[in-house]
Amino acid sequence: MRNDEVRNDGTDRLVPLSNLKDFKVAKDNPDVRGWRIVGADGESLGMVKDLIVDPQEMKARYLSVVADRKFFNTDDDPYMLVPIGAAALDKKGRKIFVSHIDSKTIGNYPVYPGGPIPEDYEYSVREAFNHSHNQNLMGNPTSNPSENQKVNVPPPTTPRRISNDFYENDHYNENQFYGSNRTVEQPDTTTTYVAHDTTTAPTTQRPLTDTSNHDSTPKNVEDSIATIERLEQLRAKGSLTDEEFNTLKKRALDI
Repeated sequence: MRNDEVRNDGTDRLVPLSNLKDFKVAKDNPDVRGWRIVGADGESLGMVKDLIVDPQEMKARYLSVVADRKFFNTDDDPYMLVPIGAAALDKKGRKIFVSHIDSKTIGNYPVYPGGPIPEDYEYSVREAFNHSHNQNLMGNPTSNPSENQKVNVPPPTTPRRISNDFYENDHYNENQFYGSNRTVEQPDTTTTYVAHDTTTAPTTQRPLTDTSNHDSTPKNVEDSIATIERLEQLRAKGSLTDEEFNTLKKRALDI
């Protein structure tokens, strides 16, 4: 599934940030699109493709994550929506840590079907996180789940509606997300290049010609991450301006 299947027709309650021309990440917050998602066991699980926002409330609700295909045994990119307050920033490493998911349990996470975001899907996501949180409190870590710990959310007999207080918990607290900062230890040899500027891209950008021979249409998550890391290296060396970096980053993310 491609992320651009999610379209904003003016009536959707939640829409991708990349579809909103008049919205952008606040100046003091990092634009985390393209950052790695790291699970509770330190394994890289995928990449942030977009932010899902509520235009009426002007709040970010979810991280739109394209997960690594190997966890789902599929040839298509599996997408997941992760409640923004359930994640924590590693600003130095440019990674995002999600403590309720790891490489062994991600395959049980509700996969986003594409198109307008179903309210039943949001309930499934919240129930998956609540289940994981309760298992951790009982001393059953998600990194070693038993069969009876798997999340099996039965389909509702009637469509559920999002209640007025649905987002009134820490899992949807965007201030908690942007205020967080922790160091993520990742068991791999990937070099992380730290960019000098973590602010969002300008509101308007001019088209640029890519002369660096980068593949602007990566085939999968790992290709996208590798492309962005190469761009970060070039920016750190002064070979790319911030504007060029942000434009090429969006091409790598296909947004």
